[in-house]
Amino acid sequence: MIRPAGRSDLATLLDFRMAMMAELFDSGTQPSSGVEHLRDANQAWLRKHFGHGFSAWLAELDGVPVASAGLQWFEHPPGPKNHAGTEAYILNVYTIPDARRLGLARKLVQRIVDEAGAAGVRRIWLRASRYGRPLYVSMGFREADYLQLTPD
Repeated sequence: MIRPAGRSDLATLLDFRMAMMAELFDSGTQPSSGVEHLRDANQAWLRKHFGHGFSAWLAELDGVPVASAGLQWFEHPPGPKNHAGTEAYILNVYTIPDARRLGLARKLVQRIVDEAGAAGVRRIWLRASRYGRPLYVSMGFREADYLQLTPD
């Protein structure tokens, strides 16, 4: 079952985000600060932004959340290819290891794509890990060139 997350699900969303980042850290990316500090910062962010430009969905098996995906809205100035200016950013797509390969992440991402499309969004973007990239490419996402300024 796919359902919208509510405020009562913030602890689950936080746990899933931290698990996702832990998997990325294990693959060679190191946090710039301690894990507890990172958890506290993410908890504060979720509390502040949930319901205010950020929403999320959960996939459940037997009534237990096993996967999540988030959607953040961005308001940009209107442009020639996006007259409304609104864009959608997909984040925090995570499935617990025991529930992987069941199509849950695909269903969650499709739910977000459908919602964004219904809202008239013309650009949906995300940052993919090497684990998620094959899924997103199979759903029609394509590589884009982004420049990032990283201060010394």
